[in-house]
Amino acid sequence: MRIALTGATGFTGRFVSSALEKVGATPVALRVDLRDRDAVDRAVRSIDFDRVIHLAGRAFVDAADWRSFYAVNHIGTLNLLDAIAKSKPGARCIIASSAQVYGPRAEGLIPEESSTNPANHYAISKLAMEQGANLWREKLEIVIARPFNYTGVGQNTQYLVPKIVDHFRRRAEIIELGNTWVRRDFGDVRSVAEAYAALSIATAVPSLVNIATGTVYSIGQILDILTAISGHHIKIQVNQAFVRSGDVEVLGGDASLLRQALPNWCPPPIRDTLQWMFCAPVSE
Repeated sequence: MRIALTGATGFTGRFVSSALEKVGATPVALRVDLRDRDAVDRAVRSIDFDRVIHLAGRAFVDAADWRSFYAVNHIGTLNLLDAIAKSKPGARCIIASSAQVYGPRAEGLIPEESSTNPANHYAISKLAMEQGANLWREKLEIVIARPFNYTGVGQNTQYLVPKIVDHFRRRAEIIELGNTWVRRDFGDVRSVAEAYAALSIATAVPSLVNIATGTVYSIGQILDILTAISGHHIKIQVNQAFVRSGDVEVLGGDASLLRQALPNWCPPPIRDTLQWMFCAPVSE
């Protein structure tokens, strides 16, 4: 099976490519400016594929250029679906959304049927993307995936866990953080990639599914694990700029539906992920 893959060279995409190969599928990179409708049509027509995993998009939520979230994540995705429907009607399209669509008031382990309340441009663009994609359900098999936080080797240090790991690797004396008591669902990019690959080739999959571990850890626990791994003690300094008022204590994903669809999927414990990140060569 040939799986067209957008975002193939990104942080997640390179792991998804590897995961597809491991399950016997062939990843086919689809590189195009999603904002250019004609270019998207040409790119889709130029490749041979059976199904699609759409990962490409604007991701960092604090980016100042908010218009690009809508141009790429929303309109760009609709350009892609329109092109696929014309070139490969009926194809399964797995679209990477985000758990951020649930919003800041969500708490606990969130199931897919929970209400949505996006609170930033990135999350709003993702929910708009989901709603727009629904208009193609009669022409394509649309699968919306909502991944929760995940991390791994190669993720930029602007994100929280890589930032913490980087401080321990450099044996920094101090790290500035916000609320360390909050507990979150931290997945491993390798198992997230395995989930995408498995969803792309499975016989039947849900039309909307969380990609989550269903287990939560506090930032304090992550710090403790890295202290044990590194043998280095770091001083925590609270920076009020990083403190989110009204932060919920527990926020994770209910992974029941994903585990029903993929009974053999098994994410690693967070310690294994942190060990991998801490010990990885600098070039990775």
